[in-house]
Amino acid sequence: MSAKGVTSLWRRLSFKLILSLTIIVVLVSSGYAFYHIQTQRKQILDTMILGADQLSKGITSATWHSMLADNRAAAYGIMQKIAEQQGIDRIRIFNREGRVMYSTNASEIDRTESLTFAACAPCHSGSGARSELNIQTRVRIVDDPLGHRALTMVTPIYNESACSQAACHAHPASQKVLGVLDVSLKLDPVIQEEANVRKQIALSIAVQICVIALFLVVFVRQFVVLPIRELIAGTKAVSAMNLDRPIEIRHRSLEVDSLVDSFNVMRERLRTANEEVGRFTQELEDKVTRRTEQLKLAQQKLMQTDRLASLGQLAASVAHEINNPVA
Repeated sequence: MSAKGVTSLWRRLSFKLILSLTIIVVLVSSGYAFYHIQTQRKQILDTMILGADQLSKGITSATWHSMLADNRAAAYGIMQKIAEQQGIDRIRIFNREGRVMYSTNASEIDRTESLTFAACAPCHSGSGARSELNIQTRVRIVDDPLGHRALTMVTPIYNESACSQAACHAHPASQKVLGVLDVSLKLDPVIQEEANVRKQIALSIAVQICVIALFLVVFVRQFVVLPIRELIAGTKAVSAMNLDRPIEIRHRSLEVDSLVDSFNVMRERLRTANEEVGRFTQELEDKVTRRTEQLKLAQQKLMQTDRLASLGQLAASVAHEINNPVA
């Protein structure tokens, strides 16, 4: 398309209207898509958090008897078996000092982490250690050693009365927390689900935009472009003084009706004025014709009078010569 064609396209009302409405649709759809994605992501994360909390409580319940009997091998075996389930990254147990007492990743056992570490931070952030935590403060989203995103849920292991009074434990009853259970869940399903949701929403928005754009093109063509073209054709006919045929528009609207009625009133008034001018011109021509005829008759009479006068003078001269002959 030439530069002139592009300029002409940009100046068209239909193009501006379709472009404006399409931009509005895109902005509204994008805002809805962003809100929907964020809502979907939050719902998935909330579901994972609830699942991680239930899993942590299930692990503590499943290993309670083994821990009470100080049968760590049995407790760790249960944890290892649970960690083999799909979606679980790793399971660890920290003591109060931040030492890894057990981990499904054997290389981490006996490692001591800082109290600002992700598993320790919920209890040890702030001015002092906290023993009571809500579910939101126990959750962290971190990057695992392999670079994958993971959701970690820490659950305090409390020093229950049955535990503090058992012969196998040397923890006093005043010690409320023995350590924490750290359960890490892979966020790959969430990331994949979010990507799928984005693709679906993007495809849905693209289809909606195409359908709406097609509807706008048809609507604008039928109710804006064609009436304006017919109106332009009618005004050109009026400018060419073809005043007998009224301006007629299909697919009319209230605004177009008012405009067409105004043009038809103007056309009728112009036709009436043109007819009056024609009648006045015809009457003037008739008057000029009659006056010309009158002037011709008067001229003929004047010419006849002049001829009679000339004949009279000629006759008088002849008579004078007859009566007075030359000697």
